[in-house]
Amino acid sequence: MLPLLLVCAALAVLVGRLLWDSRAAVRAGDDAERRGDHREACRRYLDAARLYVPGSPFVRRALDALEDMAETAQKAGDLASARQALEAMRAALLGTRSFYTPHAERLPRIDGRLARLYALLEDAQGSPGGSPAARQAWHAERLSRRPGPAAVPVLLVFVGLALWLGAAVAFVAKGLDAGLRLRTGPAIASGVVFLLGFTLFVAALRLA
Repeated sequence: MLPLLLVCAALAVLVGRLLWDSRAAVRAGDDAERRGDHREACRRYLDAARLYVPGSPFVRRALDALEDMAETAQKAGDLASARQALEAMRAALLGTRSFYTPHAERLPRIDGRLARLYALLEDAQGSPGGSPAARQAWHAERLSRRPGPAAVPVLLVFVGLALWLGAAVAFVAKGLDAGLRLRTGPAIASGVVFLLGFTLFVAALRLA
């Protein structure tokens, strides 16, 4: 029971930290938007949306803010800023995929708007199609592709996660006696496995 409670507590701390950081990033994005710093606002909202937790209100707020920024910029004729906001939304959604894509209903709309913007912004002489419609279709087809994560790094992420969580549980179960005194051998072994697992987890996550 105790190991299970410790794992639940660790997960609660992790989720709480993700929500806290996402909230802080949304507030920083709001501040940047009020200052008129479009680039910084996009960056902050992207950070907030990447800190995904299922049901997080801050992820939704960040995505809504980016969509509003894109709409406002496009109406003002600032196509480059509109593209930046939409690309930030797309990066956040595709970057937080696992066995499902968060807020997947937004992706077709984002892809369609980006395809139109790309067709408008690029030089027609060097474009993949002669007409605006052909250029838009070319971009839409490529945006519809969904590159997947690398299989081996993803597998190593889960291996690393299992190792360092298992080591933490083993430390509590075997590395401490009833009086909470260290048992040197099991404690050292748990520490080594924890460091190896955590290192593998972080390295594989960057490659996945």
